[in-house]
Amino acid sequence: MVFDILSRYFWLLAIIENGWRYIAQERTAARSGAMSLRTSDEAKSLRRWFAVFHAHPWIIMGIATILGGTPNFSYYFRPQDHNPYVLTWYGVQFCSAIGFTFWAFFYNGAEKIIKYQIGVAFVPRYSWVNTVGRVKFFAALAPIWIVLTMVVATSIDVRLYK
Repeated sequence: MVFDILSRYFWLLAIIENGWRYIAQERTAARSGAMSLRTSDEAKSLRRWFAVFHAHPWIIMGIATILGGTPNFSYYFRPQDHNPYVLTWYGVQFCSAIGFTFWAFFYNGAEKIIKYQIGVAFVPRYSWVNTVGRVKFFAALAPIWIVLTMVVATSIDVRLYK
């Protein structure tokens, strides 16, 4: 019973966790003082953008679950079934990763992440990512990671939990 609930509403738990991280980052910024770069309007805007950026795949998963296209999260481990909701979810993840990579490299996104310490609440143990080079490295890795995830999910035969 608990597994049924968790597998059906995993998307909601992910959205709640994302919101909690956003609130934690806002509180951390507020404690840093009025003169801190973390309290600037640009930093606030970036934190909001990151919260939405991290939430939208889970919103898509939630819509698919509510509409009955994917009864639970196990369907996302089977892209080989060509479920349109699952393929959309992977496509959105991939496009988001490409967009993030482009932003990090060509719009000074990596510098902004370091300058405003955007990843503090989104990345556990943030101190190990605190250089522009590392942010760019992980930004470049993001689209590759999504493709590898889909390849692995396709290559294993996960049983659908119904």
